[in-house]
Amino acid sequence: GPFNGPYLTRCMQDTGRLLREVFSASKVVVSGCTARRCLSSLSTSRANTVFWLNSGDIFRNLAFEATLFADKQHYQNDSAGGRRLADAVLWKSDPCVVIGLHQNAWLEANPQEVQRRGWRLARRMSGGGAVFHDFGNLNVSFVESRSTLERRKCMEFLQRVLMRHWAHLNVFVGPRYDLWLLPAGLRDADNPKEVPAGALKFSGSASRFSSAVALHHCTMLFNSDLQNLSAVLTPALAHMETKASRSVRSHVANLKIPGEELKTVLVDALRSWLSMDSPTEETSKVIYVNPGDEARWVDGAEFAKNLQTFSSWEWVFGTSPKFTIPLRIAADRTIHVQCQKGRFVGFQEEETDVSDAALSSWLRQLAHALSESPCKRNAWLVPIYAFLSTSAGHLSTQQIEIISQLRRVSASF
Repeated sequence: GPFNGPYLTRCMQDTGRLLREVFSASKVVVSGCTARRCLSSLSTSRANTVFWLNSGDIFRNLAFEATLFADKQHYQNDSAGGRRLADAVLWKSDPCVVIGLHQNAWLEANPQEVQRRGWRLARRMSGGGAVFHDFGNLNVSFVESRSTLERRKCMEFLQRVLMRHWAHLNVFVGPRYDLWLLPAGLRDADNPKEVPAGALKFSGSASRFSSAVALHHCTMLFNSDLQNLSAVLTPALAHMETKASRSVRSHVANLKIPGEELKTVLVDALRSWLSMDSPTEETSKVIYVNPGDEARWVDGAEFAKNLQTFSSWEWVFGTSPKFTIPLRIAADRTIHVQCQKGRFVGFQEEETDVSDAALSSWLRQLAHALSESPCKRNAWLVPIYAFLSTSAGHLSTQQIEIISQLRRVSASF
C-alpha cells in the first residue's frame, strides 16, 4: 500500500527536518512572538530557571514575580508526572519601602519621608510586614507548584548555603520562616518554635498561594543602611484604628558579607537545587533579565498589566484596609474620620450623654462635601474650604477644632 516502508521513512524524515527548522527559527514570528518562544510557552517541560533581575525598579521586579506566579498552566503540569517545576527570582532594588498586601500604607511607613528621599513606596502581592529594600538587601523568591513547595525547606536551604560558605555565620530558621543570626556559641535552638534571646533578624519572609501555584519570598540583609529603616518605617498616622496587619518590629542585623560573593554563591546553589527532580534532562538555567526585556521570558501583556497595577496609587494606597482616625474635639466628645479604599467616606460620632443636633447636622454636610476625597497630602483642603465658603454663620469652638484637626490629618497623608 501507499504507507509501506520507503514512503513512511521519507515522510518521517521530512517531518523531522521541518520540526528542526521550526525550533531553530528564532526569527520566525507567530502572533507577536518567535516560534521558539511560542512553542516554549506551551511546553510542559521547560527547565527550572534562576532569574536574576538587573532592574532596580521595585515595581518592575514585583511585576515580573507576579507574572511568573500567574502562569498556573506551567506550574500545575507537574502533578501528573510527579515532577518538580520551580523557579527562583533574585533582585536588589533601589531604596524603597515594600508593605504587605493587607497593611495600611500610612500606618507602616511615612510616605512623605519616603518621597522626600526620592524613594518609592510599594505594595507586594503577599502578606507579611513592611520591609526596607536597597542594594544591600537581596530579595529571593521561590515560585513553584503549590503541591510541592514547602516554605520551611526553602528557608532551610538558604540556611545551609549560608553556613556552608561562611563558617562564622550561625543561622536559625524561625517559626515564621524567617532567618536569624544566633549569639556566638549557640549552635542549635532548644525550641525551634521560639527565637532564642539575643538573636538578630536578617531575613523576613511572606507567601502567597493560588489553587495551583505557591510563592514564597524573603529578603536578606547583607549590607543595608539600617539607619534608614527607622526613618522611613515610622508611621505617618500612628493613632489610626484599623484591622490591617501590623508589622512585628525586631532587632535586625546585616550578614556583613560581600554582595557579589553572596550573589555568586546563591545563584550557583539555587541552580543545583532546582536541577534536582527537574522536568527536563538538562540542568536548571540562569537567566539575567535586563529592564525592558522582561517580555522575552514571561508573558508580555500580563507583565505590562502587573506593572501598571503595582505602580498605581490605587494599588499602593487605595488597597489599604479601611481605617478610622479619632479626633478628640472636647473633653467629652470624640468623632471618628472613616476612610475606605484610600478615600474619605464619613464621620462617626461617639455616643454621649448630651446630644448636639446642630453639630451632627453640620458634620453630615461636611461629610457630603468631603465624600470620596482621596487620602493624599492636603487633598481635603479644597473641599473643606469650599464647604466653609458656603456655610452660614460663625463656627463654634468644636467646629473650629474639627476643621483644624482635619487639616492636620490631610497634611499627614
